[in-house]
Amino acid sequence: MNSHDDDDAALEQLQQYAFHMEPQITTNGGVWTAFYPGADWSVSGSTKSEALKRLGDEFARRQSHGDDPLAYADRIYLEHLREPIDGIYAVDNELYRELIHAPAEERERVVREAERRRRLGQTYTLADYRRDSAG
Repeated sequence: MNSHDDDDAALEQLQQYAFHMEPQITTNGGVWTAFYPGADWSVSGSTKSEALKRLGDEFARRQSHGDDPLAYADRIYLEHLREPIDGIYAVDNELYRELIHAPAEERERVVREAERRRRLGQTYTLADYRRDSAG
């Protein structure tokens, strides 16, 4: 397989899923650090909520200055599909589109279930979701 074939396979794999990424938080000695999985930047605060707010502010600042704070996302999503990374969830595209108007709690539950099953080598498609919801 050549590099072009590898690129095509990776693109096909990425297009199968919609990805959800959640900020990650660590604490050390009273300092809270917030970051996105795989990002090469982070922010800190004296509380968890302060660190999360600063993360959102920094994300917006980078965007407003013409940077793409998620330019690395495809690379980290591919890594996640090979070896799970905390804070990243892969959901079948058709199922994800179905969840756009679902209540936040339902969307979060389904995203987590889709990732759990994916890690077990199982599918969780729109048909699976509808079957589970009907029972």
